[in-house]
Amino acid sequence: MKLSVVGPTHPFRGGISHYTSLLVRTLRSRYDVQFISYSRQYPAWLYPGNNDRDPSSSLLVHESPDREFDALNPWAWGGIAHRIVEHESQLVILPWSVFYWTPYYFLFLKALRKVTEATALFICHNVVEHESSWLKSSVSKRVLKMGDVFITHSQWDKANLQRWIGDSRSDQIWVNPHPVYQHLCQQALLTKAEARERLGLRTERVLLFFGFIREYKGLRYLLESLPYILKHYPVHLIIAGEVWEQKKIYNNLIRDLNLQNNVTFAHHYIPNEEVESYFAAADLVVIPYTSATQSGVVQLAFGFGKPVVVGKVGGLMEVVEDQRNGYLVRPRDPRAIADAVLDFYDQNRENEMIQNITSGLSRFSWQRMVETIQKVMVQCRKDDSREDVISSMDWSGR
Repeated sequence: MKLSVVGPTHPFRGGISHYTSLLVRTLRSRYDVQFISYSRQYPAWLYPGNNDRDPSSSLLVHESPDREFDALNPWAWGGIAHRIVEHESQLVILPWSVFYWTPYYFLFLKALRKVTEATALFICHNVVEHESSWLKSSVSKRVLKMGDVFITHSQWDKANLQRWIGDSRSDQIWVNPHPVYQHLCQQALLTKAEARERLGLRTERVLLFFGFIREYKGLRYLLESLPYILKHYPVHLIIAGEVWEQKKIYNNLIRDLNLQNNVTFAHHYIPNEEVESYFAAADLVVIPYTSATQSGVVQLAFGFGKPVVVGKVGGLMEVVEDQRNGYLVRPRDPRAIADAVLDFYDQNRENEMIQNITSGLSRFSWQRMVETIQKVMVQCRKDDSREDVISSMDWSGR
């Protein structure tokens, strides 16, 4: 079986780039995989952060693409369709995450259909993006319908996709949990004491908020929960991630709540070599999203063996088991966040939760993800065989 994967890898940063690289690495252990990546991904004026390039000096994971092309050039996508024909790929894998890619995928899939019968598989990170609109949803729906088969990371998102492409296509949608990001853990994991020393922390209890900071991620509600927590425990919150909105909103909130001595705000993209220090230093990772399909930060936390507090939204409820590997809390509720943190410390749940995370990691393995892709391919071959039989039948009545 020959496959082609089209998506980002180094030097582009972010979860989708890491995800695609790890997926290709695992697929290459079983299949002949052609990996096609980008030389350019987003125009500079459109990207909300400083830029889309990874500043890390340590790659930790890198899969060399067989070909790179300028993804901003609409005509280049037609050439990629011909590369897939040359490779004789039977399956083409595309990551689906944001509306931005719709015109490019439309052109690519139109070109692909003209030159090959290869199956197009969308791996859906978010069916409906976080800052959606009628226009985005309408156009995204049209392009997604051009896919042949789909993998979502939750039953919740499968239901979203079904509403868009039709219930009659339900058997073309497969569900596999988002795999963990264990590649960012070094072989010799830092102890809490070592990590806290690196970060200059002198405190017994540490919470972590990690990742790009956007309104739907609910950071303001975590900050508003701290005064409740501080009445019982002297905790320290680390906020680590690039701000994709106005930073002063959070600086003002920290000042107004008098939290200056209880918060470390690392408001920049965290390179690979520094990620371990932040997670190793933390007792609990707080991810108070107000809306979500799933979260790569949850899988990053699990990869480091860290329990989580998450908003009870979207597909997160299928990944986090309340009071086993973390907590599910009401969204936009600072007191609910505080109650979860206090229960964690009051009941000394850390060791038990770490054991539960470790025992459940096989559910989130990359091998399991590849096995799901393999099942998709087997099903596609069966369907193709059935169509061949039907098309060869004599329909004259004999």
